Amino acid sequence: MDPIYGNTDFVDLSINEASYCKGNPTGVHQKRDVTQSKCTKVLLLDLCVSVVLAFGGLCVLGVLYNNNLGDFESLHVQHQRALMQLSAQEINATTMESELHEIKAKNNKLRASLYNAQSGDLSVDGWTVWRRMIYFSTDKRDWAGSRAVCVSMGADLVTITSQKEQDFLVSKIKESHWIGLNDLETEGRWVWVNNKTLEETGVKFWHMRTFGRSEPDNWKVKDPSGENCASLGDINGDVDTWYDSSCKEQKRFICEKK
Repeated sequence: MDPIYGNTDFVDLSINEASYCKGNPTGVHQKRDVTQSKCTKVLLLDLCVSVVLAFGGLCVLGVLYNNNLGDFESLHVQHQRALMQLSAQEINATTMESELHEIKAKNNKLRASLYNAQSGDLSVDGWTVWRRMIYFSTDKRDWAGSRAVCVSMGADLVTITSQKEQDFLVSKIKESHWIGLNDLETEGRWVWVNNKTLEETGVKFWHMRTFGRSEPDNWKVKDPSGENCASLGDINGDVDTWYDSSCKEQKRFICEKK
């Protein structure tokens, strides 16, 4: 290996000496200058390329930054909208919950009203609701006067066509009340104010006596014309059955609005 290195140095030295001996002492310097010039150009070219690439990279980064910034702003706007929608939904949920409570409260009231109506405890302007509107008077009139009051209110004296209706009315009174039953036209032919006879309705609740004549007995001691109007209960406080009475007697009365 040593001889080879030695030969190389010799060749280089010979070349330099030959150049010098031929009268060209600057040849070596010129060669060096050319080499340096080429190196400088290469470096400048590399620098330009690097600058261009760097500038291009910055442009790309700028574009990416702007795009990302736009995406971020868009996401931020969407986030704000989502927050606003969520807030609105929470408000709506709160409102709906409040409305639901109100609806439940109204529903409970309606159920209570329905129960009271079925039991006959709901009262509207003096009328008791039980399947239909029932009015119990507080003043007393004769039978004709009682019916006139009922008619003036868009009603008529009550008709009784079932055991349930009889039981309900009995549960609401403590003294005798006029009902819409009479035999004014034909003695013994009892007719309701709706022109239906007892035979047609098939319901009778006349007072039955163990001794003596049962109702209707058409007693004429107080009124020679007889007893031609029916009442629920008598003057003695028995309100479970019907009695025929003089139509001139003053009694409370029961109206019915269909």
